[in-house]
Amino acid sequence: MSALSHAERSRTLVRGGTGTLSTLADGYPYGSLIQYAATEQGEPLLLISELAEHTQNLRLDSRASLLVWDPQPQLDPLACGRVTLLGKLTRAPQDLLETYLAAHPQARQYASFKDFHLWRMEVERVRYIAGFGEMSWVPAQEYRESQPDPVAALAAGVIQHMNEDHADALLLLASQKLERPVTQAEMVSCDGAGYQVRVDGQQTLRLEFAQRCRNSQELRQEFIRLVQAARG
Repeated sequence: MSALSHAERSRTLVRGGTGTLSTLADGYPYGSLIQYAATEQGEPLLLISELAEHTQNLRLDSRASLLVWDPQPQLDPLACGRVTLLGKLTRAPQDLLETYLAAHPQARQYASFKDFHLWRMEVERVRYIAGFGEMSWVPAQEYRESQPDPVAALAAGVIQHMNEDHADALLLLASQKLERPVTQAEMVSCDGAGYQVRVDGQQTLRLEFAQRCRNSQELRQEFIRLVQAARG
């Protein structure tokens, strides 16, 4: 079973949230903290004011980039996944506004203001970095055709449950993978293809599932299978 592709990981990170938008101001990159949503093709949607510096920059030059990262407080930030999208931002059709508001319902209070408009990025290039030593340029078409990992939305609950209720299972699985006794194993991330544990407070270890999981029931069955196999 193959791991998530860089295109799938990129689409997973760009589900909608907060990122850094860089526009051009007199030839210099100008960074802004923004909220965004994403279309079904992974195109970022921004609801921004005409008064904002980045909007004025876009009026002069539509080229921009959006940096999105995976915040994992348990890990070194440079070891976490991040993706940079490069493309051109233009005014988006009004029928996409509900897509944005579904991700950011608090924006409804100012979405009707005359100076706020919806913008969409046409993604032309995608740079994905998984952490130290793993990175690639993802073809834009491959990015658009991929789908976000559905397990990402469940990950926080899975991590908490495994660390609080199944610490012994994590110890067993990590010890088997390293072929040596482990005294501490804490799950720090989880996706549909596998999970990461931090071993003895230092080393981070990736363990893969035998099959791709897409919901909580499949995750539960896969962990049961893994533990049974390790004990057997």
